[in-house]
Amino acid sequence: MAEEPRPGLIVGGRYELIEVAGRGGMADVWRGRVRGDSGFVRDVAVKQMHGNLALQPQYVAMFVEEARIGSALQSPNVSEVHDFVHDRGHYYMVLEWIEGIDLGSWVKYHAHRNEQTRWELVAAVGVGILRGLAAAHERLGPDGRPLPIVHRDVSPHNILLTTRGMVKLIDFGLALAPDRTQETTEPGIVKGKMSYLAPEIVSGGRPIPASDQFACGSVLWEALVGRKLFDGATDYDTYTRLREGMVPPLRPLRSDVPPAFAQIIHRALALKVETRFPSTREMARQIGTALKKVQLRKDLHTILARSVAEAREAQGIGPRTQEASEATPIAEMLPEMAAEVVALPGQKAAAAAAAEASGGGFAQTMRGLRHYLPFFGKKK
Repeated sequence: MAEEPRPGLIVGGRYELIEVAGRGGMADVWRGRVRGDSGFVRDVAVKQMHGNLALQPQYVAMFVEEARIGSALQSPNVSEVHDFVHDRGHYYMVLEWIEGIDLGSWVKYHAHRNEQTRWELVAAVGVGILRGLAAAHERLGPDGRPLPIVHRDVSPHNILLTTRGMVKLIDFGLALAPDRTQETTEPGIVKGKMSYLAPEIVSGGRPIPASDQFACGSVLWEALVGRKLFDGATDYDTYTRLREGMVPPLRPLRSDVPPAFAQIIHRALALKVETRFPSTREMARQIGTALKKVQLRKDLHTILARSVAEAREAQGIGPRTQEASEATPIAEMLPEMAAEVVALPGQKAAAAAAAEASGGGFAQTMRGLRHYLPFFGKKK
């Protein structure tokens, strides 16, 4: 019988669980500690898959795939995966411990103070995100063949800002890699947070590196303006805005943002893939060029580090890296919904009832993991 994780529990014979640092839809993240010889001690993050999901082979495969992909990436802007453990019925992923705050909480901190984020800091954060994505998109196999990884879940909660002024892209749990050993996406399912999906994905296309670039543009727009770019009253509303590429001009909302930086963000948010940047690395380069035109008296890493420390203190964040985030959604499309959008509430109720009948308490966990979208097609 599986032993429930608790403070003080040793997993894998060497990782001690200290306390829960964050909760998500598929896993909890613990602050952990690994001990070695001669008094060696090091803090680590231990990501523990929810027990009910550990009984579902498909979700276990997703968790294993996340660890495999994470261990294959080497970048200062991507969180490192150190180990993977199956112990007493539970699955654990051991990652580097990151002292900081997620981008979403950092933006909220400024909003609560009725102040805007500094555009220079948002630009610096953008460079970090894009370099992390470039490491994934430019990945090569052992034979030198390109094996690009698409993150598919670039969103504020998956971007950590550290107390040293660094940017870390985390959570490759929904990533798409060409060399995965098995398909982990069911037919009719599209993965990713609804508000950050690219137009080509909601229109039925396969996720590509340019889709991550679009999501990054959406995140940067949100960090500057203080609200989601694509946030309709309903999923259908959001879907329509995404499909049609409805992006309000940035500068009327933030007149202090240089035209060059605003243009970079709008290009990343282009409806057509071919209009966006050829790569995330090129987008990062152009943001860097825009920053160089501004004479800064202090290093941006230092300024960002101080801002992160202030935000953590103001929000009472101790060992946690982020607030208890919402579940990472998996959007499910039902063909019958295309015929009558007004039937959305009934469809949801019927689906929930069916899930409850088949999965018992598992249905409650799945709430928040699925959005119902009004279009046809199989998504990968």
